[in-house]
Amino acid sequence: MSLIETESASKLLPTRQVCERYGVSDRTIARWERDPDLRFPQPVTINKRKYYPESALTAFDRAQAAQR
Repeated sequence: MSLIETESASKLLPTRQVCERYGVSDRTIARWERDPDLRFPQPVTINKRKYYPESALTAFDRAQAAQR
């Protein structure tokens, strides 16, 4: 799989959209990033802005659902 295929397969979501997805503030997302036990996906930083791979967030959601 080429880099272009990988990028299109994993859409990057800005922090604002991640906050909306989980119904939390950006401070909560920052706390989740720092909590190693939670295993929240780490962002990709582009031009000092954070973006999260949608596929990683989906995997995180599935892992959280499996723990319940």
